[in-house]
Amino acid sequence: MPSTNSHGSKPERVALYLRVSSEEQRDRETIELQRDFLEQYCNLHELEVTDVYEDNGVSGTIPVYERPEGRRLLEDAKGGGFGALLVYRLDRLGRSLLVIVDAHNRLEEAGVAMRSGTEPIDTSNPSGRFIFQMLASFADFERESIRERTQAGLHRALRNGKQLGMIPYGYDISPDGSFVIIEDEARIVAEIIANIAAGATLYSEAERLNDEGVPSPGSKNRGKPRKYGSMWRVPTVQGIVKRGAYSGTHTVNAHKEPIERKVPAIVEPGLQQKALARMAENRRFSGGKPHREYLLRGLVRCERCGAIYSGGASTSNGYRYHYYSSQRNRVTREKRLKTNHSCVRVRAEWLEELVWSDRAELSQEPRRGA
Repeated sequence: MPSTNSHGSKPERVALYLRVSSEEQRDRETIELQRDFLEQYCNLHELEVTDVYEDNGVSGTIPVYERPEGRRLLEDAKGGGFGALLVYRLDRLGRSLLVIVDAHNRLEEAGVAMRSGTEPIDTSNPSGRFIFQMLASFADFERESIRERTQAGLHRALRNGKQLGMIPYGYDISPDGSFVIIEDEARIVAEIIANIAAGATLYSEAERLNDEGVPSPGSKNRGKPRKYGSMWRVPTVQGIVKRGAYSGTHTVNAHKEPIERKVPAIVEPGLQQKALARMAENRRFSGGKPHREYLLRGLVRCERCGAIYSGGASTSNGYRYHYYSSQRNRVTREKRLKTNHSCVRVRAEWLEELVWSDRAELSQEPRRGA
């Protein structure tokens, strides 16, 4: 025999939806608190609970249909198992107006009304729908206001010199929040910029530092020791040459516009500008350009078979390598076995650096007979 309420009529069938995010869990707003409240609410109003849907540790910015339990809820709503969805508070459905309205529209299509246990919301009647729209707008307004205040506070902290995130190589942060120079690292920075300005390439600098056993910059956060990387690479050297902090102006990419701050300089601005100009001239040595020029293409031949070399590239461990190889290496393995020969593949940076150095030496030799 079907159950009835105190008035002799069949109780209304409702489903409960509960949600907390990871941040709210830390504030002790748990699923259990919502469940206890809603169960007491249902007992008081003589509602029959058909099912409970719990999204624990899920952000309210994620649409309901993309949440594990939210997806199951919407599928069950289409089946007509319940006539209303009860939530502890409207923001349990979503933290933005778009998410809340989307959930409401999907439930409405399934013929399911939406109610709140702590707010005067019941979308089964016009006044409830009006209140729902107002509260949803207020929730969205509150979220946007919090975001703007957070961004304003972040910009204010950055303008006042606070360093967030990684600390540039060559510096540390003092207790008062200002940049201080780390002499050993600053010496490496100065050497790199001076050598590039004098004509060295990014590749040759990376090779020099690796040969000398200098630890690569890696990463460093405030209050923690620097975690050095495994080796110097061309992009790492390039980043040091381009970082404006080393000549006294540290630029932070904020949300609205870049923020420039004065910090202790490691090199003179003129020297860094010269290094940047030299680096622009030697772009072919950067190793990271998507359309790299292979200047020795067609000029290099295999000593054994005379095959002409052309440029190529490959990626390994997230780093792009450039090389010269012959068309002979592109034939099938069977043909190479028949000739018993495979042309050697050569690193492009190494070969170009070698040719460039030889050319520089020849240009400095006195002419014969002079």
